[in-house]
Amino acid sequence: MQIEYEEHGDGIPLVLLHAFPLSRRMWEPQKKALERVNVRLILPDLRGFGETKSTADTNTMDEMAGDVADLLDRLEIEKAIIGGLSMGGYVTFALYRLDPGRFSGLILCDTACAADTDEKRENRFKLIKKIEGSGSQALIENMLPMLVGKYTKENNPELYADLEQRFAGTDPQAAIGALRGMAARNDSCDLLSEIDVPTLFIFGEEDELTDADMGRKMHSRVNGSELCLIRNAGHYSNLEQPEQFDQAIVSFINRQ
Repeated sequence: MQIEYEEHGDGIPLVLLHAFPLSRRMWEPQKKALERVNVRLILPDLRGFGETKSTADTNTMDEMAGDVADLLDRLEIEKAIIGGLSMGGYVTFALYRLDPGRFSGLILCDTACAADTDEKRENRFKLIKKIEGSGSQALIENMLPMLVGKYTKENNPELYADLEQRFAGTDPQAAIGALRGMAARNDSCDLLSEIDVPTLFIFGEEDELTDADMGRKMHSRVNGSELCLIRNAGHYSNLEQPEQFDQAIVSFINRQ
């Protein structure tokens, strides 16, 4: 599958993979900050999201990783700093398993190396049933409240309303395909001790899904890695506190 993307700049290749159920638009707050560093920023739309259409019943993390690898081949990029947030992190892990030599660095944000527990997998299938019944409204009602932190809910109603609109615009079939793919994904925790490129972990301190302790545990297993905790941010740390997030990314890139 040929996925859609945008790119900016002409320096070190930097690929950022978006979260569920968003698109490459989620990185808008980072684009201006990354213009200040020497990067070639590449922002793909993963299968079913943004401008990349898919009608598949299931879109696996491995398939999405293959799409990103194919995109890098098309762009004639041998190595890149590759990172993702949440689902984008799952795809990043899958791509590292597929082709670790493709990486010059790793950025893993508000994500998990572990496969779903039985309970979490069951919850994904319950959400699928709700989407089948009420469309993308089910995402707004059942997911969004957990994805942003308390500070954002109390102090940034504009962002919350914008996320409601983005969720409402999600293709229900794409959401279902990705939920099935996330439920079926491999455990990637065994990869942590094998990672031998500069690695940055970024986690929102108020993240209820992939909490800071999860970030600390992964950080402790990757030799030489860095961990940045974002104050007053939940799962969508790049959107909730873009200045802190941007500073972490820019500082990491400047040290490479």
